[in-house]
Amino acid sequence: MKFLLGGVALGMALMAGIFGIVSLVTGDSSAPDIPQDIGAVKRDGSVIDLICELQLDLDGQVALGIQANEPPRMAMAQIDIGKKSGWYQGRLAISEGRAGNLEVKAQQFVVSRPAMFQRFGTVVTREAFVIDRATGAFTQTLDTQDGRTVKLIRGTCARVLKPPF
Repeated sequence: MKFLLGGVALGMALMAGIFGIVSLVTGDSSAPDIPQDIGAVKRDGSVIDLICELQLDLDGQVALGIQANEPPRMAMAQIDIGKKSGWYQGRLAISEGRAGNLEVKAQQFVVSRPAMFQRFGTVVTREAFVIDRATGAFTQTLDTQDGRTVKLIRGTCARVLKPPF
């Protein structure tokens, strides 16, 4: 198990390094901490690829009684305007294989899907994540059968820039 976690951490570090090198090669001297270009939404069926740095939200961790300490991690996410869907990678994620439904609300991409599974000692009835188009802020929430909405994961996303070569 330690080798697996070490491999995952090494892979994330490598991906972050490649992302940094690509940013340098593109000649953009202003590193996009606040990705203004996430907000550009074309209604022509465009796909927005994102890279996100995510971590468990402490309040959500306490609310659900999660004992494991998860380190921050890098994950890919995608918003598909044409298909009105979205997903992001991870263990507790709305995965590419079962993407959620996309709504564009003001300055937010809201991706959600109904659920009905037991986890963390409760029944989860809905999964959702929101990416703020202006700031890149990411938040994942779970709705539970007892009526609670628990913020589980938070982080920041930036648009993946394609190199010019």
